[in-house]
Amino acid sequence: MTPTVAILALLGAGPAHAYELWGTGPLANASVQLTVDTEFRYHKTGLDNPGSRVANGPFELIPGMPVHDYFEQVGRFNLQVSKEDLSIGLQLDEVALFSNRYVLDGVEQASVPLYDPQVQSPFDDSYFLIEKMFLSKKWDTVDLTVGDTYGSFGRGLALNIVKNTDIDVDTSIRGAKGIFRMGDFDLTAITGITNKQQISQDNPNVAISPNIAHMVSGMRAEWFGPVTLGAHAVAYKFARPTEIPDAVPAQRYGADLDASVIGGTFEVNGLGGLDIYGEYARYDFRAEEMTGGKAKLPGWAAYGSVAAYPGKFIVLVEGKVSKDTEQITTFTTPEGWEPASIPTLEYERVITEDGSAAVNSNDIAGARVRVDYAAVPGSLTPYVAATFLVDKDTEGLHFNDSTEDILHPMTGIEWQQNHWAVQLNAGHRIDKRRDQKEGSDRMTHMDATIHLPLFGEESLEIDLDAKKFEWGINEQQQEDFTEMANALAWHRGEKWIFVLYQDWTDNPLIQSEGNLGFIGENFYGAVEAQYKPSGNLTWKAFYGAYKAGIRCSGGQCRSLPGFEGARVSLSGVF
Repeated sequence: MTPTVAILALLGAGPAHAYELWGTGPLANASVQLTVDTEFRYHKTGLDNPGSRVANGPFELIPGMPVHDYFEQVGRFNLQVSKEDLSIGLQLDEVALFSNRYVLDGVEQASVPLYDPQVQSPFDDSYFLIEKMFLSKKWDTVDLTVGDTYGSFGRGLALNIVKNTDIDVDTSIRGAKGIFRMGDFDLTAITGITNKQQISQDNPNVAISPNIAHMVSGMRAEWFGPVTLGAHAVAYKFARPTEIPDAVPAQRYGADLDASVIGGTFEVNGLGGLDIYGEYARYDFRAEEMTGGKAKLPGWAAYGSVAAYPGKFIVLVEGKVSKDTEQITTFTTPEGWEPASIPTLEYERVITEDGSAAVNSNDIAGARVRVDYAAVPGSLTPYVAATFLVDKDTEGLHFNDSTEDILHPMTGIEWQQNHWAVQLNAGHRIDKRRDQKEGSDRMTHMDATIHLPLFGEESLEIDLDAKKFEWGINEQQQEDFTEMANALAWHRGEKWIFVLYQDWTDNPLIQSEGNLGFIGENFYGAVEAQYKPSGNLTWKAFYGAYKAGIRCSGGQCRSLPGFEGARVSLSGVF
């Protein structure tokens, strides 16, 4: 009922803007902003036969009867009240499933369970909760936030709990965060219990699990001078999956310390025409699940970058090394997020099952160089880049049994003239195993975005993405594969966009099947229409399918499911 009323209210609303509160209280004349993102989806599962009960005989099914297809409605409502230096925020998430139940031999069955038995909800097929809430206040020398907040120190080696909507991750820290400014010094302190997003906005909601609360506390001090210096420390106390999910979260403060990270950063800009950054972190793992039975396990990581600007060139050099650092994700990887991450030096758009092993390697070092040249400043910029990594890890996600030397050269170009634009990237990656009997993994890839003006306000946008992957020699040999993901978008004025999507893959590790069977089982197709009646309101209607796969963003990777069906969405700011 609540989402329906909210949506109807939005449909009848006028132009989007922030409203002011009336009255004479402390929030008098404060602005109120409501952000809505809601979708209604029809899932085609392809599982037509619900099975049979041997005791009562077989279940006769009408051929082609889509017993397991179902509808899903999911919504996210963000309310923010702001007045001068005071801000109050509230996020409500809700999800409901329809037609996901059937009767077999007189017994009701659920094709898709919305949540597991440990989640508390008064409804069998709907769930709603206040996902985020915060109060933030700023003074001259102090910023204070109570409730849900986020934290990242440096480049994230010690702490990187941030919102990452590219892969549908939004874990926050529910507690308190303060920033204290004292002249040239800043002191940041944060402490709280992790609050994992339980209702997915972009991915199917199936068997939602309760939040497992981990304790995170950290502090960072920074001095701003000719060289900016920083030092920080973070403490972690992780809850075990076997613990009662509804235990009092504050109890984590009384638990034993599982891991701690101390680190430091330095940054200097304009030194001899160079921008220089460096960071170091040392990890102290104490939990038995992290140390592998040892009393303690130390790990360490370092990252650095240098940028130079000679003439029309921009030269960026990055380097990193890490050893025994992935244990920090021991308890959170099954939940789909990471509390800390190290810059990958990877081109994240082409990471595959093989490349994700290097992203999550426990023993890797390397460097990346990129050179951009402003051939026509503001119009034409070609670039070349190369990454070299030595990955000594052979456990976990790795298919190889010996050290890999990874070389990944790339080139590309960015060009824009009036309303014409082209962005092109291409490269070839070789993961050479030092044991010659294992051969090498090889990948060739290309992606491009082309914007073509037509007439008036009409334009076309073409997105191309393709890669060919060839495996080395593995104990459990996988098949080589090719993938493509292309789109053609017609921009009709400022309000309408019509899109055609096409995916193709013969990757046997992909857990999805194409919907264009008349062409081949590896083909996926979809159409979408987008309508923007105003700058703050967008309607989308989608029908078709896209493939499953690995998606990476900001050093974190997730295996995302495919989709087949229809989807209607509304997003707006009021």
